[in-house]
Amino acid sequence: MKYADEYIGRILCALLGRSISQQAGSPATAGNILFIKFWGMGSIILTAPAVQKVRQKFPQAKLHYLTFETNREVLEVLGIADNIITIKLSNPFKFNIDTLKLIKKLRQVNFDIVYDFEFFTYYSALINRFIKPKFSTGFDNRKNKRSRLFTHTVGFNDHIHTQNNFLDLVSGSNIPSLHLGEQAQPEPETKSVLANKPYIVINPNASKMAYERRLPAAYFVKLIDELNAAGKYKLVLTGSHEEINYVSAIYQKLKSKEHVLDLAGKLNVNELFSLIAGSECLITNDSGPLHIASVLNKPVIAFFGPESPVRYGPLSPKQLVFYRALECSPCMSVSNSKTVNCIYNEPKCMTGFDIDEIINKINEFMEKL
Repeated sequence: MKYADEYIGRILCALLGRSISQQAGSPATAGNILFIKFWGMGSIILTAPAVQKVRQKFPQAKLHYLTFETNREVLEVLGIADNIITIKLSNPFKFNIDTLKLIKKLRQVNFDIVYDFEFFTYYSALINRFIKPKFSTGFDNRKNKRSRLFTHTVGFNDHIHTQNNFLDLVSGSNIPSLHLGEQAQPEPETKSVLANKPYIVINPNASKMAYERRLPAAYFVKLIDELNAAGKYKLVLTGSHEEINYVSAIYQKLKSKEHVLDLAGKLNVNELFSLIAGSECLITNDSGPLHIASVLNKPVIAFFGPESPVRYGPLSPKQLVFYRALECSPCMSVSNSKTVNCIYNEPKCMTGFDIDEIINKINEFMEKL
């Protein structure tokens, strides 16, 4: 999809001709506003303060959010949009047909404003152009000519957190608090199992966008064994349905499983929010659950390598971030379509950590909670 977007999208952008006339500012009033973000559960969570900023500015407007169907549940949990519009990822032919149907449907709404939260994709920018909103804004990442498809653009700043880039896009400056609705607080079926002891949630995964973001499984085995031996917390392993086997392999290698619970593939997004909300801390790679913990203000311990914590680090008040900052780091960014370009035969930014040092620092961090 990255290659299709890059090459086909570029051609379509060129065929559209000259740029839309650039405008300053945004309308004083709006009836329908559309936000677009397709990729990354974590990134979608990070758009929440920006969406709420727009709601504060246009309290009477109806807020629509366009994303992939796989992200519907996280948006329902966040409760930031009045209407969630989705498109399914399927075979290329059907996906293109569905896109044409989607554009026809969106054009009937007559959007006053469109905010495209995607960093580099032509796909989202082209949808914006074809539905013809009165005002539109997107990122100008200086990589391509997608900026010609918007009435207003904002430069993507590689040196600030991504959440602040989203706020800049909607011309916000103050980060509002995110208050999750009641639907974000269901009790998971496992609550009775966890009721009698404080617990830590451990996410040893990273999405298939970049598996190189994972701390080696052997490191997680040793870390879990050490935490389990201390006996202070119950340990809960999480992961998506696709990550069941990976998490299970870690679980099977543990010295003791008495106080360890493997919930990989067993929780929906609502239950994952609730699980993290009730935990003492989240230990995770650079991935979506990190941002769930941040939005819930839970302590976070995170491992970064290919991506920079400056852009995607936790925003929790209490946090511990491990990042080696090698000369080649970060190698994945907005400018290269979030693609890892490792110059070694393995991601040394993740495999080169001293696990004993990690364990010592985590123990010190946990003692202060």
